[in-house]
Amino acid sequence: MKIFYLARINIATEDASTRHVFEFCREFARMGHKMVLFVPDLGERRELEGVRFVYVPVGIKKKSATYLLFYLSLFFLLPFYLVSNRPQVVYTRHQQLEWLATCWKWMFKFSYVIESNGLAPVELKMNSAPDWWIKIVKWMEWFCFRMPDLIVTSALQLRDVMCGNYNLNPNKFLVVSNGANPDVFKPMDLKVCREKLQLDLDGVYLIFIGSLRKWHGLDQIILAMVQLRERFPDMYLLLVGDGEERGKVEKLISKNQLEGRVLMVGEKPFREIPIYINSADICLGSFIEKPGISPLKIYEYMACGKPLICNSAGGLDALFDKHKVGTLVLSQDPHEWTKAIGDMLNHPERMAEYGRNGLIAVDKEFNWEAICEKIENALDRLVSSK
Repeated sequence: MKIFYLARINIATEDASTRHVFEFCREFARMGHKMVLFVPDLGERRELEGVRFVYVPVGIKKKSATYLLFYLSLFFLLPFYLVSNRPQVVYTRHQQLEWLATCWKWMFKFSYVIESNGLAPVELKMNSAPDWWIKIVKWMEWFCFRMPDLIVTSALQLRDVMCGNYNLNPNKFLVVSNGANPDVFKPMDLKVCREKLQLDLDGVYLIFIGSLRKWHGLDQIILAMVQLRERFPDMYLLLVGDGEERGKVEKLISKNQLEGRVLMVGEKPFREIPIYINSADICLGSFIEKPGISPLKIYEYMACGKPLICNSAGGLDALFDKHKVGTLVLSQDPHEWTKAIGDMLNHPERMAEYGRNGLIAVDKEFNWEAICEKIENALDRLVSSK
């Protein structure tokens, strides 16, 4: 099968969006499919075995400018590739303006598949965007979601919200969770990892990996550290990542005199992330309620055999109930986080069991080979029905 993947990502970064796209393309290429990945030309060049890159001219080499320019450029560029390559499937990581490019489906008769991992209007509202802009984005999504032959989502809750908000048929969806690459994320010796990172070998480390964004609600775990430092004087919280909330987080740390206790290590190269995860005792997933989340970090924590503590947000309760990989915090109250963390540390045998359960779940279900096989089967059925 020949697949065009349209992805408005910055390939110079190793954020979750880029990793997700790369893992998908790498696995489909390994399965024998011809993958062509279209990305904005922001200057960086990358290589993936079996994947052909097409760098789409956007003029202004800034990610924010690509919101319009990437798809506008694709409107003119894509037909040349469609004529010469004739893909069976055009697969997109959903953006509201992608219809500028995918409108060619009616002429070239390819199967069009959208992958949606969240709803832009929800995130815009969290970031206090103007109501008029939220309405425009929602209208663009309503229009765009009527075009594809299949919509892939990462959570049942997200599918249900999309069906309700946009009057979509649930039979048009394939629900497949995200996952981890167990060749990269795997258990490592805790002491060796701490020595590499120059961490206290005898300390107790909590870790959060990810962007410092509003929807992560990091204040809840930082404020929990105010109480935890009294009970666990050798406890540290590692925040690995960066983002627009960095200034707010730094002020909160300073206000509560947590310098040296909450360690902001910034954004790190992808190759170091498994080392950071394996240096920790407990991995945290701090979230404000969003419909149908399936964060890569959760599965990467699991792949490293670590126990998890997360908010009960976005349908994560189904994952925790079925696979017993950790503890859910049922509110954003720092006291609840304090209780959950303290209770887990007092039961090391339970921590070990959660870690083992996570490893088993990734091995059986939450790995890219298993995920892409499910999508491949759906694409085969779609192409065969045309």
